[in-house]
Amino acid sequence: MIGYYSAIVWMSIFAVVVIQISVGVSSTLTKDKKKVFNLLFSAIAISALCEWLGVMLQGSGGKTRIIHVIIKALELSIAPSIGFLISWVIELRRVKVPLIFLGVNAVLEILSGVFGFIYTVDSNSTYTHAKFYPIYIVAYLISIVYFIYVASRNMKRYQYNGIAFFAMMVVFMLTGITVQLINSEIRIVYVVLSIASIMMYVFTLEMVMQTDNLTELINRRGYENYISHLDKECIILFFDIDNFKNANDKYGHTYGDSCLKKTGNALKTAYAKYGKCFRYGGDEFCVIITRNMQNVEKASEVFKATMEKMRSYDRKLPDVSVGFSHFYPENDSILTSIEEADKMMYDNKSKHKAL
Repeated sequence: MIGYYSAIVWMSIFAVVVIQISVGVSSTLTKDKKKVFNLLFSAIAISALCEWLGVMLQGSGGKTRIIHVIIKALELSIAPSIGFLISWVIELRRVKVPLIFLGVNAVLEILSGVFGFIYTVDSNSTYTHAKFYPIYIVAYLISIVYFIYVASRNMKRYQYNGIAFFAMMVVFMLTGITVQLINSEIRIVYVVLSIASIMMYVFTLEMVMQTDNLTELINRRGYENYISHLDKECIILFFDIDNFKNANDKYGHTYGDSCLKKTGNALKTAYAKYGKCFRYGGDEFCVIITRNMQNVEKASEVFKATMEKMRSYDRKLPDVSVGFSHFYPENDSILTSIEEADKMMYDNKSKHKAL
């Protein structure tokens, strides 16, 4: 049985090392995301190794007690960081409070090695849970809950479709953790976390590859994938920033980027609850409304009001031309409906230029 457990642990460690190599050569991930991914995989590998060493040292005699205490303090200090590291992969942000939380947990785990209130390692080097072991469990669960919260918020922010995949990944993780909590002899947490971290890598790559970095809308690739599967009634809207080239040339590319960001934010504010918002390319945007289509006029009014509010602070902010079409899958071609919306948008753009 020990041999089987050892094989699982070492293959899990090997798996995260392989993924670390993939992260290192990735041209999709930013440098900062690569750092956090490497920290995540290292935390899983070190924690798994510490658990394995603890099992090997269990009941091995007084000479190994100090080593056993150090190994368990290290494992129980690092393991709760995994949930936070997964959340930082998704959303890089200031991490002061989680770091303080992890620091306090680490101090408690180290002190427990001396005073034995969370775990004990006796004179025969036998590790057991102590009275306040729930402190570690709570720390671990807080990190998982934080990860779920951050991931859920960012799926909404980036309009990610993979909710079912994410939900099953969370269930997979929680099931593995629960099984080991119920029966500590079934040591599957780190193999589960190794597999979950690989799932997280896929999850993150998918979000990165479908997201426009500047506006945080779905990019052209995501747009093309989306319409290729579109088989239900919807309203298609195309948007184009008027005189964008002139604004870019006159005020600089930084200001041009600001215009794109503000327009993208206004689109999400108005339309995200009803469908998907895309940066089609350059200064062109697309919205595909599939829910509550009767509210499209209301959403358009919200978009106009949002743009006007931003324009009250920045009079240079250009107007936006829009065109739309109604797609009925039983009668229309999606490409024809897109061309209709695009043509209307350019017609309106020409009218604005004539004014």
